[in-house]
Amino acid sequence: MFGSFDGIPIHVLVNHAAVVLVPLAGLVGIAFLRPAWRMPLRWPLVAVAVIATITIFITRRSGTVLKESLGDQLKDNAAGRLVERHEELADRLWLWLLVFLAVTVVVALVLPRLTTPLAGGAAAIIVAALAVVVLVLVALVGHQGSKAVWNPEGTVDYSGSS
Repeated sequence: MFGSFDGIPIHVLVNHAAVVLVPLAGLVGIAFLRPAWRMPLRWPLVAVAVIATITIFITRRSGTVLKESLGDQLKDNAAGRLVERHEELADRLWLWLLVFLAVTVVVALVLPRLTTPLAGGAAAIIVAALAVVVLVLVALVGHQGSKAVWNPEGTVDYSGSS
């Protein structure tokens, strides 16, 4: 199920959704700081966080299958070390995304009952802080994965300036 689709690793396909949906969830979480947007954004934030979490679940599972299918190709080389780091960061992202999702659900449920602007602001700051963590982690995960595929030794110059 998580191996390949039409000969292409599922991981390569779904990571494109992950690099769009996770940052989208993070940006909506940051937008939550604006008081006028909190109530209208609370359920869209939960929805995009759920979809992003599902996407990361599939991306991680398919990444594990891809790594196993590559077998010895990743042993004792720069690409293998980068894939290991990529996997470690992906595990961290997964945990923080689960925390982000749980907090957004709780905040969405509790927000209408908060009676002071200070309480709503505190909730928004927590959501936004978690959003920043998730945004940073998804960038780091993507960077390590891209480096493992495109430039594991760090010797290729893609700048276009020969």
